[in-house]
Amino acid sequence: MDEIDGFSDATAEEEALYFSRRHPLVANGLRMLERAATALAEEPDRYEVTYPVLHLHTATEALLRGRLAMHWAGDIWPAANGDPDSNRRTRGEYVGLGLHEAADLASRWCDTDIAAARADLLAFAYVRNRALLSSDRDSDSLAAIRCRALPVLDLMLAFVETDVLGQLTEDVADQYARAVRRSMRRVSAATARVRDTVEERRRAIAPQLVHAEVVVPCPYCGEFAVPAGDHTVECLMCGRDFGSSAYHAAADLAPLAVGEPERCGDCGYTSILHNTPTAAQPDGKVDVCLYDGRVIRA
Repeated sequence: MDEIDGFSDATAEEEALYFSRRHPLVANGLRMLERAATALAEEPDRYEVTYPVLHLHTATEALLRGRLAMHWAGDIWPAANGDPDSNRRTRGEYVGLGLHEAADLASRWCDTDIAAARADLLAFAYVRNRALLSSDRDSDSLAAIRCRALPVLDLMLAFVETDVLGQLTEDVADQYARAVRRSMRRVSAATARVRDTVEERRRAIAPQLVHAEVVVPCPYCGEFAVPAGDHTVECLMCGRDFGSSAYHAAADLAPLAVGEPERCGDCGYTSILHNTPTAAQPDGKVDVCLYDGRVIRA
C-alpha cells in the first residue's frame, strides 16, 4: 500500500493501518477498549468475564502510555541504558510503564483530570487482581465489575476525546482522527448500555435501601448498597455475601482494619465497623454496629 501520510481522503482501512504504524499504543488500546466495553454491555458468564476486565485494564494503561509516547518516546521506551533504542523496542526489550506510573505521569500535564479518577483506577486494578486470583466462588459478580468499570470507561472516553484527539488535531494526522472517533462512538454506545444496566439495578434495590437506617459501601462494587441491621450482611447491588455480622462481616467490609472487630456493648456481637462512610454521610467516618443497624459513634 502507498504511503498513507500523503492521502487527502483516507479510507477506514488506510486510517487503521496508519494508526497501527504511527501510534501503536493508541491503536491497540482502542481495540482492547472496544472489546472490553462491548463484552461488559453483554452478558458474559463467570468464566468469560475475566477477559473484558483484563482488556479494560490493559487498554487504560496502553492509552495513557500512548498519549505520552506521542512526544516522549525516549521516556516510554527506554532501553537498558536509559536511551531510546528502536531495535530493542521492536523486540520488546524495554522498561515499560505500568498503569499507575502512566496515570501519575499523565495527570501532571494532560488536560483530562486523571488525578480525580485515581481512586477509580486503583479500585479497578483490585478488580483485575481478584479476577486473576479468586476462585469461581469468590470472584466478583458481573454487577460488581460493571460498577467498577463504568468510571474507568468514562475516564477513557474523556481522555481520548480531550487528549488523544486534541493532540491529533495539532498533528499532520488530523484527517485520520476519524478512525479514533468511529472507535469511540462504538465504545460510547457500549458504555451507555453498561450504565443503563447499573442504573436499572440501582432502581431495583432502592426500595429495600430506603428503609435501612444505616447503609455502608461495598468494598467490591463500591456502591452504598450494604444495609446494616440483620444477622446476615449482603450487598444488594452486586450480591456479595459477607456472612454473619457476628463473626465475619465487620472484618470483610473493612479488610484493612487493624486488629479484631470490636464487640458491641448492646448486642454482644463483634460487629462494629469503624470509620466508615454511610449513605447518609458519604464524606463522613462513623462507627456502626452492623447487627443493630445503627451509628454508635460519630
